[in-house]
Amino acid sequence: MPRRFLFSFALLAVGLSSSEVRAGEYDLNLTRLGNVNTGVAQGDNTAFRSLASELGVVMAPKPVDTADSLGLSGFAVAADFSANTISGQEVWAAGTVDASGPRNVAPTVQIMGRKGLWPGLEIGAGATHLISSRMWTFGGYAKLALHEGFHHMPIPSIALRGQFARLVGAPDMNMTTASAGISLSHVFGIGKTVNLTPYAGYQALFIIARTGVLDFTPGTDEFLDPTGVSSEFVFRDAGAIIRHRPYLGARLIFSVLRVTFEAMIVPPGSSTGDIEGVTAEDNSGLQQQYTLSLGLDF
Repeated sequence: MPRRFLFSFALLAVGLSSSEVRAGEYDLNLTRLGNVNTGVAQGDNTAFRSLASELGVVMAPKPVDTADSLGLSGFAVAADFSANTISGQEVWAAGTVDASGPRNVAPTVQIMGRKGLWPGLEIGAGATHLISSRMWTFGGYAKLALHEGFHHMPIPSIALRGQFARLVGAPDMNMTTASAGISLSHVFGIGKTVNLTPYAGYQALFIIARTGVLDFTPGTDEFLDPTGVSSEFVFRDAGAIIRHRPYLGARLIFSVLRVTFEAMIVPPGSSTGDIEGVTAEDNSGLQQQYTLSLGLDF
């Protein structure tokens, strides 16, 4: 039974993204972040770090879950639909396929399966797709409930969560995200078949981003070019980009139906990196993420 439902959610994700096989408005073209300075191609490291920061926030898995674990026999699947704001319009316009820049709200769909392994321990895996792009992230999480089960007393459940994901579908970008966080929740029973669980949490998100060799004049052979101008450059890893993700949410379960709403408010980025003595700043702005999740809980 759970496998059939998981397969159905996978088909839903494919259906939602089947029209996005061509380059979309959010697809990257990082060669446009380069320029020639005294005959040498160079990339704008601050622009790259800021773009990677906002993209990492959009594509990193969202918890969309409470602190309580599923228990030893528990299993759940869900499809999560999110509206994610992006603030660096100039950076996105410079680093994406369309020079006019994408919309300032980036929609994503996330498919996630969850399984309880032991009382208090839970794991999950899934994928996130940025609609109107070819980009996906695939990853998973582990959750450890430090304190749970006191549903008839005003004592919250407490859990630790670690997540990771890897970006695919963006040839110009090599990105990995990881996060660590804590959450609190408490279950309120409504009748005999419904429970409502408000929750709150915080995640520290770490984004590692770099590129391979980029060439902003791919049709020109620099060895045959009489000007001798090199058009190849690379964005190196300048250290982890750190973003803070506090969130609030509420989950409603009726029989096996799970409905969750979650809101994340991500403050502007401020971490800096160093590349051969040159500082790369994260100038990303405030980002908001609102998620509606529909799923089944067994």
